[in-house]
Amino acid sequence: MGRPTRVDYKGGIYHVIARGNNKELIFIEDKDKGHFISVVKKSCEIMGCKVYGYALMNNHYHILMQTMDKKLQEIMHKVNNTYSKYFNLKYERVGHVFQGRYKSCIIQDETYMFNVLRYIHQNPIEAGLCNKAQDYAWTSDKYYRGKVKGFVDTSLILDMFSNDLQAARKKYIGFIDESIGESYEDMEIIGDEAFKVLYASKKKPLFIRKSLDEILIETGVSAELFNLIKIGARKRCLTSYKLQYIKNAMENKYTYAEIGNNINVSGNAIKEMYDRNRNI
Repeated sequence: MGRPTRVDYKGGIYHVIARGNNKELIFIEDKDKGHFISVVKKSCEIMGCKVYGYALMNNHYHILMQTMDKKLQEIMHKVNNTYSKYFNLKYERVGHVFQGRYKSCIIQDETYMFNVLRYIHQNPIEAGLCNKAQDYAWTSDKYYRGKVKGFVDTSLILDMFSNDLQAARKKYIGFIDESIGESYEDMEIIGDEAFKVLYASKKKPLFIRKSLDEILIETGVSAELFNLIKIGARKRCLTSYKLQYIKNAMENKYTYAEIGNNINVSGNAIKEMYDRNRNI
């Protein structure tokens, strides 16, 4: 069976995870983490992408990033390949540094982005490496608290908290310091099956219900047809995807109006389409 096709859109925001091969260390000392950050920074400058958050653990990493002109797979291939060459040369080893392909999950919702960033910044706490997010040196938390400037783009998320920078940072700190267990209770994991497996051992699910765009993407629609559906196009070739999208959105407890608004169609039109085809 071939690998599933990645959902990869220009301008998409992704939560990316990569683990060491056989769960082995990918960072043996702090200098390795520093070198990895320099690789990510340089790759973003060359390939045009933004980093909104990261956490470097000993055997895996998390990055919250947005692509621009290049696809995510191109960016991550450059990052992982460049770092692997450095790691193998430094430690006189051969073979894979990372375990298979990186895992990625597209971000389609502001609340979801907040929760992913908090999960990333609290990951060292979950791993027992520190007691507070601000105490771990190898996450982007310090950028949001105003201790360091540059590289990580904090403006997008901080502006969602408040237009006033100081107020935004204060709200961010309060949000990040909340307990993951309480805040993620009853939330649903969003992502492909491989991504979900990474968190299968967690006692509580992590994220909110799927966004409508996520539901539409999961119908298997291509990027071109996705964009046509989003602007309300009525081509016959879109019908099957629309029907699957509507049915799945209904299962996720969205209203006709919400479903229609997301694809530039009236709520009444969505209900009529659903009623006509519910038994198909």
